[in-house]
Amino acid sequence: MHKKRKIYVLDTSVVIEDPDVFYKLGDGDIVLPTAVIKEIDGLKRNPDPEEPRARAARKVARTLDRLGSYQDISMGARTFSGSTVRISSRYAVIDDLASNADNRIVGTAIKLKEESDDNVILVSTDGNMRNIARSYQIKAENYPFYLGDSLSRPKEKLLAERNPHRYLQSVPARSRSHNKTSESKGINAVVLVVIAIFFILLLNAR
Repeated sequence: MHKKRKIYVLDTSVVIEDPDVFYKLGDGDIVLPTAVIKEIDGLKRNPDPEEPRARAARKVARTLDRLGSYQDISMGARTFSGSTVRISSRYAVIDDLASNADNRIVGTAIKLKEESDDNVILVSTDGNMRNIARSYQIKAENYPFYLGDSLSRPKEKLLAERNPHRYLQSVPARSRSHNKTSESKGINAVVLVVIAIFFILLLNAR
């Protein structure tokens, strides 16, 4: 009996939420619509190099470029975790969502479902995208998967918010510099104390 493959169609919100998601879906097939690539391209151009979404977008772009540099990513590039990643420009035309990119992403899942009997799953943090996908009998899941079907994390909010999310928490460059300076001062103080004790012991020995 033929075992159906799992084909995950990832929304931009997912790869921004977790740029390492490509290595966390087992041996499934991961499909990135070209509409996602376009949104990633826009996000990585943020003038602030430490902005979390821009950092995530650049990491995703580097991962895809690396996989595509020695494999055919249009057919499926295999990762070290066993999954395959491919970029697809094929999609069914729908007009159910306000965003043209979102329509194309859901349309990619519909096209894949039309062309095979595999288990196509749309993965998005956006509840409306999941609802539309299900209306076309496409299975849809939130990300991270344990969050279930929460509707409180719309894609527009995730891509527009300025606060770092859980997967990209980082210390700002200024804070890192401050911490290094503090550590350096602390080490210098310890060295001076040790030297002072050494000279006191030396004088007492005489």
